[in-house]
Amino acid sequence: MLLAIFRKFFALFFLGTLAGFGQVPDNVASIELSQSTFPIERPFTISVIIPNSENRASIPFPDITGFTKKGISTSVSPSEVGGKTITNQVITQTYLAIAPGRFRLLPFSIVVNGETVHSDGTVLLVQPSKATTDLASTTAAIADAASEKSAFLSLHASKPSVYAGEGVALTLSFYVADNYPYVLSFTALDKQLQAITKKMRPANSWEENVPITELKPISITIRGKKFREFRIYQSVFFPLSNQDWKLPAVSLQLARPRPTIGPPTSQPEAVVFTSRPLTVPIKPLPAHPLRGRVPVGSFQLEEALEQQGVTIGQSVRYTFTITGDGNISTLPAPATVSETTEFDVFPPEERHSSTNNGSQVIGRKAFTYFIVPHQNGQISLANRFQWIYFDPKTANYDTLHPQLSLQVGNKSPIVGVQSSTPSDISDVNSETASGTSTDHSLYAGIEAMDSTLQPISIPVLVRAIANVLLLVMLIGMIFVFFKKQDTGR
Repeated sequence: MLLAIFRKFFALFFLGTLAGFGQVPDNVASIELSQSTFPIERPFTISVIIPNSENRASIPFPDITGFTKKGISTSVSPSEVGGKTITNQVITQTYLAIAPGRFRLLPFSIVVNGETVHSDGTVLLVQPSKATTDLASTTAAIADAASEKSAFLSLHASKPSVYAGEGVALTLSFYVADNYPYVLSFTALDKQLQAITKKMRPANSWEENVPITELKPISITIRGKKFREFRIYQSVFFPLSNQDWKLPAVSLQLARPRPTIGPPTSQPEAVVFTSRPLTVPIKPLPAHPLRGRVPVGSFQLEEALEQQGVTIGQSVRYTFTITGDGNISTLPAPATVSETTEFDVFPPEERHSSTNNGSQVIGRKAFTYFIVPHQNGQISLANRFQWIYFDPKTANYDTLHPQLSLQVGNKSPIVGVQSSTPSDISDVNSETASGTSTDHSLYAGIEAMDSTLQPISIPVLVRAIANVLLLVMLIGMIFVFFKKQDTGR
């Protein structure tokens, strides 16, 4: 009797232990790298996506030679998976290049919630900065104010004019010369900023704010004169209409306790600094059937097929990723060109991550589709998807088309096929990734493929063994139960 009870308790304990191992979650963390070729003024980012998580994890991001770390941002984006809403947490580390050149991000691993996530790294090509009239005009506006006073408040835009929907940064800074004869201090800054931002915030626009947690002086030289800049407010705005921005002058009150030279004053006095009014012309988009309904920015397409070769009825995951500079969070899904009986396309799962560096919003937004083919042959995805946008740099409308094709039939599947399409052919760098072929046939690059065995996933193996043992034990327990019933009779 005691032996039978012991066997039952042992079976239940072993059953519970295996069930714990068997419930390894399918949703695992992943690492995403931003575009590897970029100008020096644009940051590089490494993002860790943690599915179904709301608690912020501590991520030890790697160091990159030739880059400096510029802070970590966290965003939460919900997505629909199997009819359920899953909260994806995206933790992003921003890097800024010290100088143009070619740099190597070595392979690295990150431990997230006790699980190790690996990245193969990449080669980073940092391009020299392109001189723009926007920066020159901004500097000139600040220089004009600096020529009159040794301490002044300035509200300036990153661009002299923008198209409707194009991002423009507004920065409110206080400048004080190194030889200014008074010691100034900020008083009740939070309360003053509430009134200032309410007054200067453009109407009918989308805002992506850059939180400023502390005032750090930035050394700057204006027309040979040394100043310290205190950035008080920074935001990137996207105008939603063609109405020009006419921003009024704003005032900031500081305390002036004592002079640096001469006898000290008995009581600190308040001094008010007022900025100049600012006007930003908003240009309407050129004539187009979809004017006002397409996103505005500089974008590129990155696409990936889970498998390039499948059989009829077998689903395959296709990811259409848009990267670039623009209002990333509001980017729409690609439009379907025409209906077809060749395959079914299910609504996409959306996921996005973005970084606001104070002058622009850059990032990526991925749309993952499930495709189920119904007939054999080669299916061109370009005949199904398209994404139209307006590029303010070229002042033209452009369209992103897929370049991948899906082979349906008895061909051996090719796993993990990826492609990257630039938005403007003239901007393509002369350096291409190794192993990339311009041949679009099914067997292109087959000689370069790795035919070695893929590593076995330990969690998947444990889950499979646990499920088999659970089934065997359940059958055994049912057999023992009925055996005893018969014996008892």
